[in-house]
Amino acid sequence: REIYLPPFRKAVEDGDAFGVMAAYNKVDGSWCSENDMLLNKILRDDWGFAGMVISDWGGVHSTVKSVMSGLNVEMPGNRFLGQPLLDSVKAGIVPESIIDQRVREILRVRMAIEPVPEDQANKEVTSKPEQQKIAYEVASKSIVLLKNDGILPIDLSKKPVIAVIGANATQTMGLGGVGAGVKTLYEITPLEGLKNRIGDKAELINARGYLPQASGSGAMFRRRSPEELRKEELQRQLEVKKLGEEAVETAKKADIVIFIGGDNRSVETEGSDRRDIKLPFAQDELMSRIAEVNPAIITVLASGAPNDLNIVNPLSKALLISWFNGTEGGNALADVLLGNISPSGRLPFTLPVKLEDSPAFYLNNYSPGQGRRDVFAGLVSGNNAGRNEERKETVQDATKDPNDAFYSEESLVGYRWYDTKNIPIMYPFGHGLTYTSFEYSSIATDKEKYGRRDDISVSFVLKNTGQKPAEEVVQAYVHRINPSVDWPYKELKAFSRVLLQPGKSKTITLTIPVRNLRYWNETIHDWDDDPCNIDLLVGASAGDIKLQKQVSLR
Repeated sequence: REIYLPPFRKAVEDGDAFGVMAAYNKVDGSWCSENDMLLNKILRDDWGFAGMVISDWGGVHSTVKSVMSGLNVEMPGNRFLGQPLLDSVKAGIVPESIIDQRVREILRVRMAIEPVPEDQANKEVTSKPEQQKIAYEVASKSIVLLKNDGILPIDLSKKPVIAVIGANATQTMGLGGVGAGVKTLYEITPLEGLKNRIGDKAELINARGYLPQASGSGAMFRRRSPEELRKEELQRQLEVKKLGEEAVETAKKADIVIFIGGDNRSVETEGSDRRDIKLPFAQDELMSRIAEVNPAIITVLASGAPNDLNIVNPLSKALLISWFNGTEGGNALADVLLGNISPSGRLPFTLPVKLEDSPAFYLNNYSPGQGRRDVFAGLVSGNNAGRNEERKETVQDATKDPNDAFYSEESLVGYRWYDTKNIPIMYPFGHGLTYTSFEYSSIATDKEKYGRRDDISVSFVLKNTGQKPAEEVVQAYVHRINPSVDWPYKELKAFSRVLLQPGKSKTITLTIPVRNLRYWNETIHDWDDDPCNIDLLVGASAGDIKLQKQVSLR
């Protein structure tokens, strides 16, 4: 209720979502597609959801329990909600009133969608200027600058030679992996973006650097003999060696190296978990070799999740995360690197010193190197027998280790864990540098004491003390003093993006509804108050608190 459900609740209540998909897994012993607590009591009764619930692909396991618990649509086919459902209705097991309710929920969605006449339907993928503008804004505002030792923004005044190294420099990410893809008309890669923005102001040279494909890739989709695998592995090793040597030689010729690595859509996809958070494809080793011949390295990680940065971080003069950044990602990255815009993205997670410090490992809830596969992994197998076998194995193993996931960290998720346990980290939640500096001052609140129906208004002055316009993402955290129940050390409760020109100041006000400071009382099964004094902590990240003000909850 406090950690995992709020984003879904916002989508339903604030976003007015009309469709929800039930996940593959079980929660508290019940499959999500037949989970009465999730689909009926929480989704429909508590949140007022009036749309339809669809199963994930092959994620239905029953007829009566599924439809009674709130499932509307089975995908794919009708194995459970076809003839078996009709038989259950005729036998009086499923009331017709339930069928009427499920059909009404489907029709409500259908009738809310305005039909498009056949002759007016747009049957092609399009890209309009207004769409491109939004894509660029999203991409440019999301890039996170973790570190900058003065090498950024890149100075083009002396027409430098810039080596762009790494497979992700030319890799498109928009198509995702397996069923996680998005159809795009175009996608600007990082190398294309640099060429677009630099033109003849610098010399760009490029090397792929590494093979963006692990040994044995594609085994999920086709079977190969041991001899074929050995031959492929030998060819792969020769190719890896050649690419690495080319990258080192390219780096020698350059004034600056932009290494564009990270994960890709084959590493981060659906149907399986990463075995660890190490940079794949021996990128750490390649970076070390490049640094020996050219230490002027700007590292850009095109990843959608955390990576182990223990090797990369000290080797990089600047370090950025550009994510899987969509159609305009390459142009946005180039503008950030060249200083056409200041980076303003912030980390949505904590980057630990080592994976073993994370709660799942620390509490022994996830074994190192244990990759997981879900039902979907079986459905994309190459033959029907394989699909059935995988489905059966997954269902059988779902009730025993290693397929059980225990969330024994409870509310200490992400930065809450590291803060509360005082565990050293590499980069904190909410961190992100700009090309300027900001000063925080004069914190104040509208009151000293607040009741359960009040809103806390915390204000302060923000000043751009640097030389460039930039956006600062100001963040307000709450720390409870002598509470009656256990809480994380602090929690983010408000934030705002603020654009300031050099030398300009602005009074910022953040609002925190007191109702958002409640906790879920497991005894009364409802939200409850915890009256106590709290510290309002305002800063630039979870690890960079600038101002503090104490108020009381009554």
